[in-house]
Amino acid sequence: MELDIDKGIIFSVENVKEAITAEEFANAILIEKFDLEFIGEVMEVISKPIIASCRRGHFIEAKILEKMNVSAIDESIESNIGYINKKDFSIPFICMAESNEEANKRIGEGAKFIRTPWGEIGDVAGIINEIKDGIASLKIASPSDIAMLFQSGVKAIIISSHVFRSPNPPKLLKALKESATYYNDIEKIFQISKKLGNIIPKI
Repeated sequence: MELDIDKGIIFSVENVKEAITAEEFANAILIEKFDLEFIGEVMEVISKPIIASCRRGHFIEAKILEKMNVSAIDESIESNIGYINKKDFSIPFICMAESNEEANKRIGEGAKFIRTPWGEIGDVAGIINEIKDGIASLKIASPSDIAMLFQSGVKAIIISSHVFRSPNPPKLLKALKESATYYNDIEKIFQISKKLGNIIPKI
């Protein structure tokens, strides 16, 4: 399935139940571990694009994920192998970078998308100022965080599985998705934030 994430929300999930909960509100689902059984199970039960992670530089893991027909590969699991020559693949890659220089190297290797390392809004915002049209990776997010990042020119936002520690994950996921839809409408963001209550989990 083609990956269309422009001004979209990607939820990272750790089990099939989380994937099913997130499907309604996500533009795509991220699976951050190279677990073929888990990836296959998620692909069987949801229809949204799947982004699956492999170790940096491990081109065999990447070829296996490509064979599984995931929508994109997130080359971000730590390793000392180096980086994959992504131009050898027909599938889009997402790579992590902390600076514009690093982002340009990954793009030169064939990466289609660049994302930040995981962080809170204060950590991510500074990196995004350097990496134009990048993907922000947030450990947790509020509606105002979503609006600020999209107004700053972010391509998409990945939100970690911390979101499922909320006392009401579906309500929080829905609010974050609505915030992505109405990020330019401060009245909408205000109303979404006001109705949310105290359900954003602490890191």
